[in-house]
Amino acid sequence: MSVPLPQRQSDQERERTGLLRYASMGFELAATIVGLTLMGVWFDYHFKTSPTGVLIGAALGVTGGLYNFIRAALRLTTERGGPPPPNREKRSDDDLTGQ
Repeated sequence: MSVPLPQRQSDQERERTGLLRYASMGFELAATIVGLTLMGVWFDYHFKTSPTGVLIGAALGVTGGLYNFIRAALRLTTERGGPPPPNREKRSDDDLTGQ
């Protein structure tokens, strides 16, 4: 019994896969913002705290969504052969205290 070897993707198939991944990243960003904003609307309606829940929900949605979006974009760029994300140098305690 022989195991079939995986076929190499053509350039067009790789491009299509990349575009779908970018589209899914945008959908995740929008869904996070909308979902948390709607949770804020529900919170405001349930607890009668008019704009507070919406503002907090929207802020959390934007913050969390952008964090996930940037993390996924950096990972995708690295996988596609782009430049790696910048490395942060670790400092010793002496460097942080200025001694």
